[in-house]
Amino acid sequence: MKILDNARHWPSIKLTPHMPEAAPPGFWHAATHYFFGIAGVALVTFAAVRFHVKVLQPQAYVGPGTIALLYLIVIVLVSLRGGFVPSAAVSLTAAFCLNCFVRPLVPSLKVKNPLNIVATIAFLLTAGVVTALVARLRARAVLLDTLFEQAPEALALTDADSRVVRMNREFARVFGYTAQEALGRPLGELIVPGELRDQFQRYRELVLQGQRVDAETVRQRKDGSRLHVLVVGVSVSMPSGQLATFAMYRDVTERKAAEIALQSLSMRLMEVQETERRHLARELHDEIGQLLTGLRLLLRLNGDSPADALARFEQARTIVDDLLARVRGLSFDLRPADLDELGLLPALLALFERYTAQTGVLINFKHQGVERRFSSQLETGAYRIVQEALTNAARHAGVASVTVRVWADADKLNLQIEDRGCGFDPEAVLKTRPSSGLIGMRERITLLDGHMTVESSPGSGTTIGAELPLDKLAAT
Repeated sequence: MKILDNARHWPSIKLTPHMPEAAPPGFWHAATHYFFGIAGVALVTFAAVRFHVKVLQPQAYVGPGTIALLYLIVIVLVSLRGGFVPSAAVSLTAAFCLNCFVRPLVPSLKVKNPLNIVATIAFLLTAGVVTALVARLRARAVLLDTLFEQAPEALALTDADSRVVRMNREFARVFGYTAQEALGRPLGELIVPGELRDQFQRYRELVLQGQRVDAETVRQRKDGSRLHVLVVGVSVSMPSGQLATFAMYRDVTERKAAEIALQSLSMRLMEVQETERRHLARELHDEIGQLLTGLRLLLRLNGDSPADALARFEQARTIVDDLLARVRGLSFDLRPADLDELGLLPALLALFERYTAQTGVLINFKHQGVERRFSSQLETGAYRIVQEALTNAARHAGVASVTVRVWADADKLNLQIEDRGCGFDPEAVLKTRPSSGLIGMRERITLLDGHMTVESSPGSGTTIGAELPLDKLAAT
């Protein structure tokens, strides 16, 4: 993040006069349908006046009631398309036309009748009730449509033949199909891999039988790539009376990958643990066991002369000294005491001294800001990363020296191990050698929420870098 501290870098501000806001889209929508409703009422009124509506034979007539019914049809249509406000306005206009234009055409209704007012009020109430009901149903339908489209999960509605009737935006995003590409096509053909078609058919039959299906399975996108999904399928009844299938898909590919990575990490930890146990057992049996056996033979009394006994004693003391050195070495490999008692820097210095003595490889060590103590987890992780990198350099690089840089800043601890050896292809090693030291270093860095870089190629040496965030509870 860059902060500009110079005033000339601030963007210029241009003031524009305030303009009146345009009418919202909903206003024009309602106005349009209001004018359509007025046109419908005018058309019905014109037809009534043009053809001289009158009372015919008993029980067979075209009169104000029929015209009122036509008005109601217009009002309902306006309510369905435009909502409550334009339909209410059209209702008032229709009532005016019914009383002023239609009723005078019928001779029997020209006489003043006190029920005319009641009839007009009844017409308006009927129109209002119908309008309100239609508006409520329309609002509910709009709400359901919005919930379907804006749902955070991929949704698909299929008919009895498993053809897609409707899909939402998340379905299009997850599987890559547009509505034009998916509507009318079998769902299994779109997103089900070939080897899972039988499973898909079984699930579909269970849903059509009225059962709910909850399963974790694999589906495929338009481009052929596959993803793990949680699928929920239920049956719904369509307005036509046919059963349809409502399916919801949740993409759990990342969670599945995390589970696989966790299983791999657990197996890796068990392998490392067994490797360390095997190494410790071999050291105890082959090295320390043999030395203890020789010491036991030297301490056996065979009636030797004082000079021979003294020589035996010197040999035994040499063996004891060797045993102590080997035990200290095993202890150092398992857990160096300096790391707990003195901190990261003394432990690294001791590691470099022992590493050079064992391998003959010199360490060029540069450090800054690491004299203080860090959290135990961070010190252990940094120590093991450096140790593993040096072990790899001794085994594979074929160099006489290695450069190690360790420095700390305000928020992270940085490690860099560099050699000028033979180099390698990091991607190939990670794919073909899952037990390599790179895997162990990457796992340690991941557990510490850090970042690892490996720069290497055949013939150009290797540089391994790690950035480890400092623990807020680190000692200072």
